[in-house]
Amino acid sequence: MTYGAEGWTLRKRDEKKINSAEMWFYRRLLRVSWKEKRTDEAILAELQVRRHLLESIRKRKLSFFGHICRSKCTLMKDIIQGKLEGKRGRGRPRAAYLDNIKTWTRRNSTEIYTMTERREEWRELVQKAVRAANAS
Repeated sequence: MTYGAEGWTLRKRDEKKINSAEMWFYRRLLRVSWKEKRTDEAILAELQVRRHLLESIRKRKLSFFGHICRSKCTLMKDIIQGKLEGKRGRGRPRAAYLDNIKTWTRRNSTEIYTMTERREEWRELVQKAVRAANAS
């Protein structure tokens, strides 16, 4: 289900669908019908688990971003930064890959790029960002 998740740009709608799919998996595991009035929290408590699908996607995406920023490949960096030639189409701008990173880390792009160069500091930030996203 998460194949290639490192390259996804997640919107709120996508996050909601991922969470819904994860809960559907848990309900199928317990053979709980959709007709039964059981909350997600009750299902998670019965299984003694927490939601971790979106957490793993966030962690993989942040780790992959750090890997790309530290690499020598300028083409990948240009693509992630949105430095592409040509005209942009009409309408609302699409969510950019970097928008998720900025939101999860609560940092601006210059801070993010400097932190990725220091691997240990970036790893700590990834852990904090994943924990903070789970708390909210």
